[in-house]
Amino acid sequence: ALFYAFDLAPLPEGKVYELWWITEKEGPVNAGVFEPGEGGLGRVETQVPSDAGAIQAAAVTVEPAGGVPKPTGPMVLK
Repeated sequence: ALFYAFDLAPLPEGKVYELWWITEKEGPVNAGVFEPGEGGLGRVETQVPSDAGAIQAAAVTVEPAGGVPKPTGPMVLK
């Protein structure tokens, strides 16, 4: 899958955006981390989980650099 986001706000040092698949069986599943580039453009190339049930949504949160196993920061996109 390919995810694009536009007009993202710059992040404080030590923070990244993290993309999540919200799945039927496992809830949020990490789909990758990214930092916005020029113009607030964010891009993630990722795999769609095959064993987590139906994907009900995608979301982006602000997390510590390197990402986390489950969301802890504020949701900025859904």
